[in-house]
Amino acid sequence: MTWLASGVPAGLAIADGRLAGVQALAWASAFATFGVAFALVCYGRRRGVRERRALVFVQAASGLAMVATARDGFAAATLVVVAAQLPGLFPPRVAAAWVAVQTSLLVILFWWIFGRVSAFTAAGAYLGFQIFAMATAGLALRERAAREDLGRANAELMATRSLLAENSRVAERLRISRDLHDTLGHHLTALSLQLEVASRLASGPAADRVDEAHAITRLLLSDVRDVVSRLRESSRFNLAEAVRALATSAAPLEIHLQVPDGIVIDDPLQAHAILRCVQEIITNAARHAAARNLWIVIERQADGIAVTARDDGRGADVMTSGNGLRGMRERFEEYSGRVEFSSAVGRGFEVRAFMPQADTTS
Repeated sequence: MTWLASGVPAGLAIADGRLAGVQALAWASAFATFGVAFALVCYGRRRGVRERRALVFVQAASGLAMVATARDGFAAATLVVVAAQLPGLFPPRVAAAWVAVQTSLLVILFWWIFGRVSAFTAAGAYLGFQIFAMATAGLALRERAAREDLGRANAELMATRSLLAENSRVAERLRISRDLHDTLGHHLTALSLQLEVASRLASGPAADRVDEAHAITRLLLSDVRDVVSRLRESSRFNLAEAVRALATSAAPLEIHLQVPDGIVIDDPLQAHAILRCVQEIITNAARHAAARNLWIVIERQADGIAVTARDDGRGADVMTSGNGLRGMRERFEEYSGRVEFSSAVGRGFEVRAFMPQADTTS
């Protein structure tokens, strides 16, 4: 709207014939260039920082060119639009220096067009608008970053809570199954042996009753073993639920998750290592790679669980392993697993990890 409104006076001047020839053509070219550059920044595919910086520079140059060719101050409003984009592209000091330079150039143009007093008056007003726009945009960016951090922290908290709750349930089921096996199972086994001896010593109607009691004892012992087996089978960590909980609050990053519903892990510590790996992948894609999409595939193989992830971020030709990547590799190596990283500029970041089954780890 600001861009269109700033072009109304010059457009009317062209229609009236007050602005014609080379000046009119130059203004129209600068006006169109600004609109195209702004549209390329705001719409379409996600562009890299360098490309957006270049487009913002084109906008600033086009705005100053419109002021010079149309010889009016309305086109300087486009520089306020430029200032609003600077906090997302440059550090605060660089953004402030940018505003200072383009305001200085605006003073020179206004001095040439309107004179000294009007130059400082109008340029000072536009300087205030630019500072206000830049401060507002910076505040919006900080609030958005805070919301994203809060969303990631909430997702991590939910996943950790799910992991702790599942670990508690697993530990309780294992304790109950061991108690049933070690106490009731042993006593029933001893009772069965005693009844077997009694059945050999008894005779007549008493022997029949002993045999019945022996059969009931064997049946009860079988039932206890079935209960113990079911408790141990249910004492597995549901990895799919925990990973989905971790991926739900990763906005604005869109996560494409492929994980089978029935994938479970017997060892809670291995489950914790895999969950923390997925958490670190999501954090890196959202915070460092500037990615919009993240694809995560978790699948069970014959000898373990494989985790593959890739994003559409900016990537890098030279990878530097920070604490997060080193911690990911250390967690997997602790359980005889492995983690591999690959990346390239413009091709995102990829992680390939594998965790062998608990009974195959050393």
